[in-house]
Amino acid sequence: MKRSTVLVILFLVQSLTAQDWQQVNGKVFLDANGNNSMDAREKGVRDVWVSNGDTFVQTDKNGSYTILVKPGQILFPILPSKYHYTDTDKWWHSFFEETDTSGKFNFGLVEQQTKKRFKVLAVGDIQVGDTTEMLQAGNSVLRELVNRKDYDMSIYLGDLVNDVPTLFQPLKTMMNGNQIPMWTVYGNHDRDFSVAPQKQPNAYNRHFGPDTYAFFKNEVLFIILNSIYPEGKFGYNGIYDEQQLNFLRNILAEIEHDRPIVIAQHIPLVGMENKNDVVQLLDPFKKVLFLSGHTHTVFRNYITTPSGNTIHELTAGAVSGHWWTGQRSWEGVPLALMHCGTPKGYFEVEFNEGDYVVNYKGVGLPKTKQMSVWLGDYNDAPTSFLSKDDNIYINVYVGSDSTAIDLDINGLPVVKVEKVNELDPFVAYIKRMQKEGGTPDNLSKKSPYLRKKSNHLWKAQLPFGLKRGIHKLRIRVKDHKVRPFTEDVWFWKK
Repeated sequence: MKRSTVLVILFLVQSLTAQDWQQVNGKVFLDANGNNSMDAREKGVRDVWVSNGDTFVQTDKNGSYTILVKPGQILFPILPSKYHYTDTDKWWHSFFEETDTSGKFNFGLVEQQTKKRFKVLAVGDIQVGDTTEMLQAGNSVLRELVNRKDYDMSIYLGDLVNDVPTLFQPLKTMMNGNQIPMWTVYGNHDRDFSVAPQKQPNAYNRHFGPDTYAFFKNEVLFIILNSIYPEGKFGYNGIYDEQQLNFLRNILAEIEHDRPIVIAQHIPLVGMENKNDVVQLLDPFKKVLFLSGHTHTVFRNYITTPSGNTIHELTAGAVSGHWWTGQRSWEGVPLALMHCGTPKGYFEVEFNEGDYVVNYKGVGLPKTKQMSVWLGDYNDAPTSFLSKDDNIYINVYVGSDSTAIDLDINGLPVVKVEKVNELDPFVAYIKRMQKEGGTPDNLSKKSPYLRKKSNHLWKAQLPFGLKRGIHKLRIRVKDHKVRPFTEDVWFWKK
């Protein structure tokens, strides 16, 4: 981050009353012994930005800062690349419930090694609504993540719960299970409806901290935004309010245009009413990735800014899949296939010196499971013979308009492969079976709303005159933001 010569504390103090604003100060310090208390010989950390979620100030050579805050704001330091918080459970101070009037708040940091290569998990909507779904999450995605040691941090992209804030604490305990840094986003189902709309984020804030914040990780700037604007007691819209736009504007003013930036929020950028305000702010930046959840579908798209730069948006789907519905497995976890035909899961984003590739990871599935292949007639069963129309469907979970697919059968190329906008055939099959009463069983919930078309589905017609019997289909997938992969599939021509 560039060194600023002016403290960004440009409030019109003369027009504000003492009840509106409070001046606070403190230090950001290197916590050598890790006790989260600034001891006599521990030194301050200079040039660290401290924010109230709107404006910023920078610590001086002694690590000291002074800033104005008002009720409802949350105070926090923005982590430089080579540091992490001493207290990973409470690295902020909120000014809507605490009665501490000392006006002095210190923040301890510990040093950590920077890396050129690192891995981030982008985890969409856990969205647990009761203790049964909490256990289903615990026995699926959260069990998988607590046993993984091969990533550097995770970002949970909102809708942690399903309108039940009392589940925040037990859920947070499981999310923190392996002590790998974890960050969260505020979602529309993370609101507390027992309070006034402007206070709906408070329960989330008490457990997870600010809903708008930023940090650096290995020279990449990560910015977390609140995309939920309340309308009445229960409604909401996807709108950035002025404070969030100020926050984004202020931090981008200090950033080089070629620095990699990752922005995480719940509602996809393409669904925000005032998305153009953010696109304009990001216009000069060359390496911007948006991560989002919310839709319970997976899709990737590219947004071109006025200057010709490109914003890459990855909507990561949901680890709850289709809201913890569908036939339960022998372990009691629902199938929950998403609208788009993607199994419940999350994304791995692997950075290397500022560039990155993405990879989908289905919960409980091998990393090589990157697609579903439907062989047989569209309205038949998944294991039917290829017979009538010689069509196959390939659902590449990470696919986008920039994805290229090549096919061959027994070593001979298949020429006609096209991207289509249709209902995934596996989703269509579940929809038919539910209508006919064939699935799910009495211990499982039906999957609702099975009508959205997939954004990453390809259709191919096999060569005319293909002989009866067994054949091998080879599928090769290429995309400039995905590590290339190949899969071989056997099928039987009837």
